[in-house]
Amino acid sequence: MFPYPIATPQGCNIQTFYGTNSANKVQRFSWNKPVGVSHVYMLLIGAGGTGTGTSGGGSGSVTTWYGATQHVPNNLIVEPGIGDASANTTIFFASRSTTLITLIDTLSATGVTGGPATIPEAFAASGFFNSVAGQDGSGISVTASATTFLSGGADATGETVTANYGYFVPGNGAGFFQMQPIIVGAGGSANGRGGIGCGGGGDAVGGPGMVLIASW
Repeated sequence: MFPYPIATPQGCNIQTFYGTNSANKVQRFSWNKPVGVSHVYMLLIGAGGTGTGTSGGGSGSVTTWYGATQHVPNNLIVEPGIGDASANTTIFFASRSTTLITLIDTLSATGVTGGPATIPEAFAASGFFNSVAGQDGSGISVTASATTFLSGGADATGETVTANYGYFVPGNGAGFFQMQPIIVGAGGSANGRGGIGCGGGGDAVGGPGMVLIASW
């Protein structure tokens, strides 16, 4: 899936990058810093985990960074996490030696366990950095997390997923992810796939990772 630049009336450039659910299809995208912007905001979502059959998968961790554009290289390489492969979501800088240097990343879930909060790279100190762990999956119904907007998955038919703000997945359904009217993601139940960054239900695959970069 390709990035989608969005130009708002306020002049904010927003680009989103999505991963896949195939371990054989690592997606790498290029981001070029728009001319004339002063601020950059990065949101990274790790991929959700695959359920074990007795518990749903966990959700990926969420990492954000905000700072001045003078600290951000002109060109970045974006690699969203892959569902069902435990590949993390990472933003790289290609140095003059062509070596890829990790600027910032966030961790994907591993099975039932939610992705842990990220240990910051040196780049994080150049702005405002925050990282929160994902929610673990469950063999019973999932309740809303108090720390992340992504939920883990539930297990068998009849177990439900309650995400933040009252969003709900019934006992045998796929999860979802939405940016509007408020950002929230839900894991699957029974054998339903997880939404972006969310755990799969039962033994289903978790949702892929995502990166959003906004500049203005």
